[in-house]
Amino acid sequence: MDLGYLAATCLLASLSPGPASLSTLGTALRSGGARAQWHTLGLALAEIPVSLLALAVAAGLSQWPWLLSGIAWAGVAWFGYTGATLLLYPRDNLQDLDAGIDGRFQLLLRGLIVNLTNPKTIPWMLLVIQTAEVPVRSLTPGVVGLFLLCTVGAEAVVMSGYAGLAGKLRPRLADHSVTRAIDRVTGVLWLVLAGLALRAALS
Repeated sequence: MDLGYLAATCLLASLSPGPASLSTLGTALRSGGARAQWHTLGLALAEIPVSLLALAVAAGLSQWPWLLSGIAWAGVAWFGYTGATLLLYPRDNLQDLDAGIDGRFQLLLRGLIVNLTNPKTIPWMLLVIQTAEVPVRSLTPGVVGLFLLCTVGAEAVVMSGYAGLAGKLRPRLADHSVTRAIDRVTGVLWLVLAGLALRAALS
């Protein structure tokens, strides 16, 4: 197993734009960098079952195509709902939901849902597993542990950095019109992600 390649690709995937980074930035701008760490924790925890599922699929469970299709359809529903909500009900103040809807448990749950319903995660992990030569036919606790360390660790480190950066920029974005514009632009991006998820679900 090429551990260096595995770690580098996991970091690159977390750094690249996608549902997790988009959700992290939006959460930090709305609720602050410190509170957004609960969202980051949810993202990282979701990487555990997703990583294990990817290993299982790579080991020979790919004859169950309905599993990947189900994940994709869940992504369509979640991304579409989130995008439509932001477009139809943009906020006037980034701090409106700090202690309300964006409580710690809600933020953690949101992070879990975002990564569990991302239809691109499993196909990407399957490619990484193959190119990093992860020995899926003879998995040992050590191999599984290293794989989880790379996937979960990369997500936690990168998203924590995104949350901290966005949290520092938050005081500069107190203008109501800027807040509404952020929500609307973010809503459009979420709908684009819903479209990508739909394409994955129909393929």
